[in-house]
Amino acid sequence: MKFIHVSDTHLGCEVPVTYREIRKRDFLEAFKKVVDFAIKENVDFIIHSGDFLDDYFRISSRYILDILDILFKLKEKGIPFIFIKGNHDNKGQKQNTVEILKKLGLIIEANEREPIVIKDFYIYGISEPSNLSGDELKFIYEKILKEMKVDKTGYSILLFHGVSNVVPEGLLEKYSKEPRIIGQDKFPDVDFYAFGHFHNSFITKIDEKIFSLPGSTERTEISPIEEKFEKGFFYFEDSNYKFIPTGARKVSIIEKHIEKEGDINELYEEVYKKSKESLIKVRVRYRRDLYDSIRRSIDSLISSGYLIIDEYYPSDIEEEIVIKEDNLIFEDVLSQLLVSDEDKKSIMEILQKLKYFYEEYSDEEGRNIERIRDLMFKELV
Repeated sequence: MKFIHVSDTHLGCEVPVTYREIRKRDFLEAFKKVVDFAIKENVDFIIHSGDFLDDYFRISSRYILDILDILFKLKEKGIPFIFIKGNHDNKGQKQNTVEILKKLGLIIEANEREPIVIKDFYIYGISEPSNLSGDELKFIYEKILKEMKVDKTGYSILLFHGVSNVVPEGLLEKYSKEPRIIGQDKFPDVDFYAFGHFHNSFITKIDEKIFSLPGSTERTEISPIEEKFEKGFFYFEDSNYKFIPTGARKVSIIEKHIEKEGDINELYEEVYKKSKESLIKVRVRYRRDLYDSIRRSIDSLISSGYLIIDEYYPSDIEEEIVIKEDNLIFEDVLSQLLVSDEDKKSIMEILQKLKYFYEEYSDEEGRNIERIRDLMFKELV
């Protein structure tokens, strides 16, 4: 038997929005590479552990047609695409899109009650419930896992949009209160655990059981950890497996403190050495009188084709912000940053929305932060 385990394709993602059209194509191309590989190797099926689509951005009808073209290729070759819904798939427009794909027979949703049987493979899955987060979501997941009955007639696979604590903490450290990290003792006994949600890859075998986390197929953020990890999916053939890269767009982060003209030239040279195919985040702490020169230098690189996301922080207000952080008045800071009155008004409106979402939806322990994040993205992005 040959199959692919993939997850978190986030089709429609536009991060960073500065290059939204390029990025939407990147995510689509990464998924296309998964499908092309599946067809080339004539796999028996593909399993997907959630977040097929991206919830934070509206998908156009043209983009949906592109997704249909890719999925129809699989259907024509008789390769089932079995999935579960992740937290990005179960709300609003994305949920409707997923239901349409199901009705067309292009994707098959696994469930925790009746397995999808392909030869002697028994495939179960738990789609994420909508409108749940924090402890409430964790409670529901643990309840479902505890009540699952697994047919041990054949080789059993469980799709779950999360992980067990078998996955090393080092890959999950920034998600310490994440409800999708469940103790392995809560899971039913299956042969293959197909994990998702977390975007770094990991795989191990313990007592002949596979624990597979393929990670995302493209980079959904520009961060130091994303500089390190390759993106792709796992390919399984009988008892062997290997990681197949999707050739995701590289990211680079450059941080520079500009104190003199020579530092600007150094920054220019450092960016110039990078590939124009990479996403380059440039964080600059600068002396105020050098700002215009810095911007001209960065803008010339952008004009020549470099994909740069630039962030600028005046060095002379850093200490003041730190000292006053508990009593900071945002209007004063914005004035110090030379923000226009019109822009200042827009920024303050955004901050008021953030304040409203937090006060309206957070509980005393701040456990609804994920729901707040989702609402903020829908409202503000």
